[in-house]
Amino acid sequence: MKKNIDFNEIDDYMEEEKGKKLKKNTKKKSFALDEGVNEEGKNRKKKKGRRADFVVKKVEQGSEVIEEDGMKMIKIRGEITLGEFADKLGIGSSELIKKLFLKGQMLTINSVIPFELAEELAVDYDALIEQEEEIELNFGDKFALEIEDKEYELVGRAPVITIMGHVDHGKTSLLDAIRTTSVALGEAGGITQKIGAYQITKGDKKITFVDTPGHEAFTDMRARGAQVTDIAILVVAADDGVMPQTIEALSHAKAAKVPIIVAINKIDKPEANPMRVKQELMEHGVVSVEWGGDTEFVEVSAKAKMNLDSLLDTILITAEILELKANFKKRAKGVVLESRLDPKVGPIADVLIQEGTLKVGEVIVAGESMGKVRAMINDNGKKVDSASVSQPIEIIGFNDVPSAGDTFYVIQNEQHAKRIVEEVTKERKIAEVSRKTISLETLSQHMDNANVKELNLILRADSRGSVEALRDSLLKLSTSEVVVNIIQAASGAITESDVKLAEASNAIIIGFNVRPTTNALKEAELNNIEIRTSNIIYHITEDIEKALTGMLDPEFKESYLGRIEIKKIFKVSKVGNVAGCIVVDGKVKRDSNIRILRDGIVVYEGKLSTLKRFKDDAKEVVAGQECGLGIENFNDIKEGDIVEAFDIVEIKRSLK
Repeated sequence: MKKNIDFNEIDDYMEEEKGKKLKKNTKKKSFALDEGVNEEGKNRKKKKGRRADFVVKKVEQGSEVIEEDGMKMIKIRGEITLGEFADKLGIGSSELIKKLFLKGQMLTINSVIPFELAEELAVDYDALIEQEEEIELNFGDKFALEIEDKEYELVGRAPVITIMGHVDHGKTSLLDAIRTTSVALGEAGGITQKIGAYQITKGDKKITFVDTPGHEAFTDMRARGAQVTDIAILVVAADDGVMPQTIEALSHAKAAKVPIIVAINKIDKPEANPMRVKQELMEHGVVSVEWGGDTEFVEVSAKAKMNLDSLLDTILITAEILELKANFKKRAKGVVLESRLDPKVGPIADVLIQEGTLKVGEVIVAGESMGKVRAMINDNGKKVDSASVSQPIEIIGFNDVPSAGDTFYVIQNEQHAKRIVEEVTKERKIAEVSRKTISLETLSQHMDNANVKELNLILRADSRGSVEALRDSLLKLSTSEVVVNIIQAASGAITESDVKLAEASNAIIIGFNVRPTTNALKEAELNNIEIRTSNIIYHITEDIEKALTGMLDPEFKESYLGRIEIKKIFKVSKVGNVAGCIVVDGKVKRDSNIRILRDGIVVYEGKLSTLKRFKDDAKEVVAGQECGLGIENFNDIKEGDIVEAFDIVEIKRSLK
């Protein structure tokens, strides 16, 4: 006999079983949690490197509402939509939309409202608005990589010195004189093309020098130099005095809040005038100690190697006052000064260690690049197994070329490093998409007003730092009419694939301190692709500036010639009306553009068909002379009309 199925009974049973299972899982979880807290060793080691170790801190978005004494205080972080704002005020969004509509503003629930409008609306609802500044977390804080130091762990470290100043004032020569090596040889155009860092020993103390390029195109690289430094040496030539880039370097040092020592170089020259340098720097707030200020001035000659010991002593005394300390025992952290791709070795990064000790075999991450330290080479070209605070070192082992200026950290394992790189890459792509959207909107606005022309470029340079400097210099040349569009910018030689990309995108290839490969040259010749190479950056910027100037639409200006007064009208069969006139001002030419004025109002604009003196054709008629004239495509001329003659002149355009 078939048994009747009671579905209610089955449901009750299922619920009971589900409850038992849930209880069982909860017990297991709590046991595992207690075990993790109480037990050391294996379990803890196993947990290390799991996703639980990976932390991404985000800056809070949105807004916050605080009520005090019946008054609402709305704190806004970032952007807020009309709908969100209505929620904070505790009203319907339709009420705000209606209010704004009556004021002539058409907004929807998803429209982002500016802070000023939010303030204006809030007044009607007894609320106050406060805008909270958005703080962008730096790399270390975002991924919880910073380790706090304890006072007893900190010990004295070597000072990091940046040499700054105007081009050709002898920065590299001074560093060369200190190190007694020929670093200054073989540099094109007197420009240091890479940031280099070197360490010297004076007595029992070490000093690290960071050399920055002097040319204005490397402003960003020099600014990066100021961020890693403890003391800035401002080199000023005694014969040249203070120059634009001297002031620029000075502003970077001041912005980085680092003490400045002025090295007045080239004092061995007959035309040297150190007093003039002191006076000129005084105008920029840099006053020497002997004149009652707080800046040390040292007169040196890199060429004659004069007073170099005095300069080093001044550096060490200043460093002693600063009490520079660091923790040598923690996981290493530092900054990438320069990076490049070596075809044989792979990515190479010149770094300066700022905290801890870096060892061969450790996993490192810098922005979107990561890797394991395969080898380290010090500033003397020797392989080392470890490097500590304030030491400049060359690292081999990154999977990709890191960006100059990136901070690198030692990470506990490769899985953790990979997750950080993934997160950074994801954030960059999101930022790029939003940036592209904005730029496309801006571009479409320009397209409505004017025809924007683009110059497509592919950049190649010897290092990442140089690529960035060149890119920034060229992008600054863009205007509202002509735009520099950099399709690709990378370090390394110009390759065949660059030429193919140039062909597809109708671009010019620019090479700085690099040359095309044989295949690239053949491909470029075959497809008529232009490759411009130079080892001096301002030659490249000048060339591109000329190209952009040539792309500008011509500008025309009206040039006034003269005026004719019509005295009498003659009707000539088959010709139409001909005017008998007198030139009252200036002159009128046969090929002039003319406009007819009647009672001061322009009634016609065009060209003359005939211009005669008596019965003969005339090329031009000057003030006081009588003439006869006919006008192209216009017959309605009257006595008393004024004919104004003018020329259209093309003005030579420039980007500035």
